[in-house]
Amino acid sequence: MRLTGLAASCLFGHLVAASGCGGDPRGPAERAEPPAEPVLRADEFADPQGGQRFDGDVRFAGGATIGARQVTPADPRPGEAIKVRFAATGIGAGARLRVGLRAPQIAGLQEARGQTSVPRGPVDDPRDRFVELAGPVADAEVELALASPWHASHAVIVAELVGDVAVAGPRRADGVAILAAVRVAGGPMQVTAPRASSVAVDGVLDEPAWTVQAGVPLTLSLDGEPDPSATAPAQAGSLGTLAPEHGTRVAFAWDDAFLYAAADVPDDDLWTEYTQQDDPLYKQEAFELFVAATNEGRRYLEYQVSARGVTFDARFPRYRAGDEAWDSRWRTAVQAKGTIDAARDRDRGFVVEVAIPWDELCAETELACPPRAGMQLRVNAFRLERVGRKRAVGLSLSPTRAPDFHAWDNAAVLRLE
Repeated sequence: MRLTGLAASCLFGHLVAASGCGGDPRGPAERAEPPAEPVLRADEFADPQGGQRFDGDVRFAGGATIGARQVTPADPRPGEAIKVRFAATGIGAGARLRVGLRAPQIAGLQEARGQTSVPRGPVDDPRDRFVELAGPVADAEVELALASPWHASHAVIVAELVGDVAVAGPRRADGVAILAAVRVAGGPMQVTAPRASSVAVDGVLDEPAWTVQAGVPLTLSLDGEPDPSATAPAQAGSLGTLAPEHGTRVAFAWDDAFLYAAADVPDDDLWTEYTQQDDPLYKQEAFELFVAATNEGRRYLEYQVSARGVTFDARFPRYRAGDEAWDSRWRTAVQAKGTIDAARDRDRGFVVEVAIPWDELCAETELACPPRAGMQLRVNAFRLERVGRKRAVGLSLSPTRAPDFHAWDNAAVLRLE
């Protein structure tokens, strides 16, 4: 399970204290009279010399300590390097200190064991960054680059002294030290659309506009955490292959007449019972696209298509004030690989290709035609999935930050190239 409540605050909330971090690796005698624990309070992180300062020494069972940490910059952006400076004692020759940067939900991932929760062991995450320092270590500085994209609100700096465990100060239950929790200056996903020379909307992604792209992977819709099914990065030319290890991906292109979108949607159980235009596809499984000129939640369009090729479209003059009777002139094509609604077999998924007329987009939103290189739109794409035909899972191009697919504040910025 994931850390919640007080335990979650141990990583990046109001305090980081060992007494609330799910356990202590010391024996009963050592725990009988625990020393007073230092705490890290969110309002005390600012460093007058710049960046952030995290007090509260970390002490390891073998006697080594890591003192106050200075982290710069104070609010790093995705792709930016974070510098961590600290002083250490007792880390001698032959010792190995691993300092890393992790996303909060990975750094704090726990599992229930007996009456408590303990860290779930090593979890590989493509956003992880680690540097190993060889002892002796005294005054140290490490540089860790934030991954891009990075949707989590914070980044957690951890330290692992190989062969030893942290027993006092900010730490996890397994003895991994928590050196800092840094707020990340987030923002919407940035996506580009190449200009297309020719696109046949047939669900076969063999045009150059698609083969030069790997597609952008969709992530969990609320917070942008990676899709657990996406275990390997995709390469250009793989759109339309429905490789499950690449997860759900979307790509865009454009020409003078249309905005194009394509989606690669792996699914081992294709399911949708809806068969009529404007049926509520969102109640089961579908691919969904929102388009607007701004992120202000007015004058936007919604498009959906299912594995069966059934479509839903609606225009919204205002936030959630939809006109479902409106019919788009968009073109759609679906290539479904499997048997829809047959629960006992194993499917591969479906590929979506759509073309939305620019004159429609400019008439129904605040976009100004003609389209041109450098023009920016706000978009979001969603995959609606029902695991076991019951549990709802939503994936998105840019996380909504709210339990609402119509939330526009963090919608992706799409730039025409």
